[in-house]
Order: sequence, then structure tokens, then C-alpha cells
Amino acid sequence: MRSIAADGEWGQAMGDDLRRERWIITAERVSERRGDDGGQLETVTELDGTQEEAEAALEQAARTMQVGTFLQERRRLVYRQLDGSHLVRCTGLMGGHHSRVLRAARLVWDSGLQGGAGAPDGR
Repeated sequence: MRSIAADGEWGQAMGDDLRRERWIITAERVSERRGDDGGQLETVTELDGTQEEAEAALEQAARTMQVGTFLQERRRLVYRQLDGSHLVRCTGLMGGHHSRVLRAARLVWDSGLQGGAGAPDGR
């Protein structure tokens, strides 16, 4: 996959009219206890690809990402939410739970593009 930083172009057309775009997969920590701050956002991965490739990367991340630093995972449940995000809930050997909401987002604007074009998708 090509990098936007390497060539300054975006959304390059491919032979079968699919467009390769910049995507980011994020994981947000979900609070399961009162008083727990939750809401911490981390970048899982960034990729250049089609929407289908981003969806596959999201699914792969939901199945494989490390959810808790010290959690000895006993069970992982992955739910696909109606908005397309994934809820990952892991249960540890000691009964604790760690949950994350994973989302894929497409880059729609970048102030650093050549000539100040801004919008990779022309919007």
C-alpha cells in the first residue's frame, strides 16, 4: 500500500475503479465501572486501501489486538455494532473485564497536502 507522505497524492484510482484511500483504525476504552474514566483513544493501525480492506483490518484488529496490559485473557467476545464499529469485550482469568470500541475512519481532509488542496476526496 502506498503512503500519502511519500507522494503527496490521495485517493488514487486503480484499474477496477476502486479507490485507495487513507484509513485509521482506533480503539476507545469503555468504562465498565462507576468512577472509571474510560474514553481513552488509541490508534491501532493506519493503512492505505479500499473500504473493503479497511473493514477487513478492523475485523482483524478486533480479533487480535491486546485489550488489557495485564489481562490474562480467558474469553473474547466481538460484536459488530449497527454503525459498523466493533465492540470487543475480554474476560480475564480472574473475572475482570476489559472493553474497547474499534472504529475505522477515512481521511477526508489534510492541511498538509501539496498546494494546500486539503480534501483528499475532492469535497
